[in-house]
Amino acid sequence: MKIPFASIFSQKAMGLSLLGNDLIITTIWKKLIACSHETVKINDFMTKDIMQLKHAFSPKGNFTGDIILSLPREFSIVREIEYPHSNLKELRDALAYQLDSFIPFSNEDVYFDLHSLHHSRQDAKVLIVAIKKIELDAILSRLQAIEIVPSRVMISPFAFLPILEEKKGHIVLINKNARSYSYNLFENNHLVFSSVMKTGVELTNQIEANIPDEILLTNVSNDILPNGSTISAQSLDEYLESYGAALYGLAEYPCNLSLIRSSRKRLNVQTVLMFLLIGFLICFAFLIPYIQKVNNVSVLKTIDTQIKAIKKDVTAVEKLQDRIAVLDRAVDNVNKIKEDYIPRIDVILELAKVLPNDAWVKSLTIVENSFEVEGDAVSSTNLIPILENSPLFSGVGLASPVTKTQSGREKFRIKGNIQRQ
Repeated sequence: MKIPFASIFSQKAMGLSLLGNDLIITTIWKKLIACSHETVKINDFMTKDIMQLKHAFSPKGNFTGDIILSLPREFSIVREIEYPHSNLKELRDALAYQLDSFIPFSNEDVYFDLHSLHHSRQDAKVLIVAIKKIELDAILSRLQAIEIVPSRVMISPFAFLPILEEKKGHIVLINKNARSYSYNLFENNHLVFSSVMKTGVELTNQIEANIPDEILLTNVSNDILPNGSTISAQSLDEYLESYGAALYGLAEYPCNLSLIRSSRKRLNVQTVLMFLLIGFLICFAFLIPYIQKVNNVSVLKTIDTQIKAIKKDVTAVEKLQDRIAVLDRAVDNVNKIKEDYIPRIDVILELAKVLPNDAWVKSLTIVENSFEVEGDAVSSTNLIPILENSPLFSGVGLASPVTKTQSGREKFRIKGNIQRQ
């Protein structure tokens, strides 16, 4: 018995790829965040009789996940075009009538689709990817013999996009096919160039002309690299293409290419129930705020009635608060004035405290935060450092030259600044 909504927490997808005449099938299961996979190879898939294929692979029950087929690059025709059109759907519809202007086949002879490289409001830069119907139909009929019906068909460069997801810079993917090599250049996980080359010499020249950051090799040895090359190279497992294709059934990747499209979409019970549950949750999510809003309106009306009942008291309190604020500002102004004001008695007491006993003060003038003292002493020059050492005085100096009295004492006039301790 199937458990409803189980597919929400458990996903599966199948990826298919061709390696020479062999078919590689990789199935991925994802439960929450844990993934596991299984790979099966059907040898001589392309050469066996249809009746023999029926015994070569036995599917485990009815597979309900996505099935993505990745075809070798040499099977396809890829053309890059710039088109004064921004809507890709309209561009695809338009190309259906003028496809033979870009590739040597008409719409009736091939399956084709577009992959966007760049598009803006004014123009689009796209790849046209096409494969002969007779070739793809032959592969699909063989898959049907083993009860596998792909929901999507792409070509190998795009199947490796999930594998290259973490790689940055210029990465070259080289695949050895039956009769040629495929050369695919990626820049920051975006396919920017794809070509089929017939000889190793042609491939080596292409590598030397555009030195990449790293080279990935599939079904080909490192001997293909230029002599003395220091480019980082890595050989990939043969199942990675089918594994990358299967990943498209579990997550979104920057490629919507599909050379075939299902004529009808199958809806299973789990999918219907899932959408019903999501719809119920959305309605419930909107209903709760509405109920809360009704309750809040009722509470607000009650509060409004109470506010009106005590409005006079609130007004009186507000006036009192304004009065308090005015008084607070007045107190702050007084405190600021008080901070700058130094009582005159403090200055007199400080002079009496620090001046020596043999010094006499005849007059003291205080203007704002400065003072001037006049008198006589045995030695008036000693008075300046004494006053300067006081924390209440600064900038102490003579206001006029020192003169002698008849008794031999020194008359002085000293001025300085008063500062708060």
